Amino acid sequence: MVITTRDLTPDDAAATADLMARIEADHPTGFCLGAEEIVEVMRDKPDAVFEGAFDGDGLVAYTTVMPGLPTEAGQRFILFGDVDPRRLGEGIGTLMLTRSVDRARAIHARAAPDLTARYAGTALEGRDDQADLMTAAGFEPGRHSFLMVADLEQPIPTPALPDGVRVTAVDPDWAEELRLAHNAAFADYPDGTPMGADFWAMFMVRSAHNRHHLSAVARDGEGAVVGYVFAHEYAVAPSGGAGPEIHVPFVGTLPGHRGRGLATALLTTVLRLARDAGYTTASLNVDTHNPTGALGIYERAGFRPSYRQDFYHLDE
Repeated sequence: MVITTRDLTPDDAAATADLMARIEADHPTGFCLGAEEIVEVMRDKPDAVFEGAFDGDGLVAYTTVMPGLPTEAGQRFILFGDVDPRRLGEGIGTLMLTRSVDRARAIHARAAPDLTARYAGTALEGRDDQADLMTAAGFEPGRHSFLMVADLEQPIPTPALPDGVRVTAVDPDWAEELRLAHNAAFADYPDGTPMGADFWAMFMVRSAHNRHHLSAVARDGEGAVVGYVFAHEYAVAPSGGAGPEIHVPFVGTLPGHRGRGLATALLTTVLRLARDAGYTTASLNVDTHNPTGALGIYERAGFRPSYRQDFYHLDE
C-alpha cells in the first residue's frame, strides 16, 4: 500500500462526496456534504483546507481544517475528517490527523502567532478507535453534543410569544445585523468564537442550504433583534433519515430576553413552517454545556437525542 496525499479541489468534489456518503452509511459524522456543497465551501471559504489520501486514484480518506477568526482569547480551528470504513486499521487516520494539525499550525503561525491556538475535533460516542486516535495525537476529551431529531408528523406545541415581540422571516439584507446579534447571543457559549462577516455571509446568507423563508427573527417594540431561529436543508440529512429534513443550525436569544419562552416559541414556529412546507423531520445539534438550558428547550419542542459526539481539543 502506497498512500499519497494532496489538497482536494472542486474537481474532486464528486469523489469526496462519495467517500463521505460511504462513511455516513457506516456511522454518523455530523459532516456529510453533497458535491455541490463541497464546491461551495471550497469557493466561498478559501482559508479552509481540504486534503485527501489516495491509494492510486482512489480517495480513501479526507480531512478538512476550518480556521476560526483570531480573537483576544486565541484562534480556534475545527478539524473534520474520516477514513473509508473498508480501510480502517491501516494507519491512514493517524497520517491524516497529523497532517491536518500540522496544516492548522502553519495557518496559525501566519495569522496569529502570539495567540493561543485550539485545535478541536470530535469522536462518535462508542467509537474507541476514534477516541484513541485523538488522544494519541495529544488531544484531551472535553464536552459533548447530541444530534437531536423531531418527528414533524407528531403534534407541535404552540407556545405564545412574549408580549411586545413580533416575528418575521429572515431578510438577507439583515445579514450584518443578524451576525452581530448572533455574536452577542453566543458570547457566553462554551468556546464561543465571534462569527466573522465573510464566513457569516457564506454560511448563513449565500449558501444554497439556507431556507430564509422558513427561519424566524424576533424583534422588540423598538425593532431590535432579540432572538432568532435559522433553518437549513442539506443534501444529506444530518439524522441519516430519508427526509425531507429541515436542520436548525442556530437558536439564539439575546441575554436580556432569556427565560421568557422566546426560544421555544420561535423554534416551534419554524417547525410548523417546515411541516407546512412538506418537511417530515427536523434536526439540530446541542452542546450539553450550553449555558441557556437549550437541551430542555429542544425537548419541550419535541426533539429527542439520536447520537452523541464527544469533543476533543489540543491547546498550544
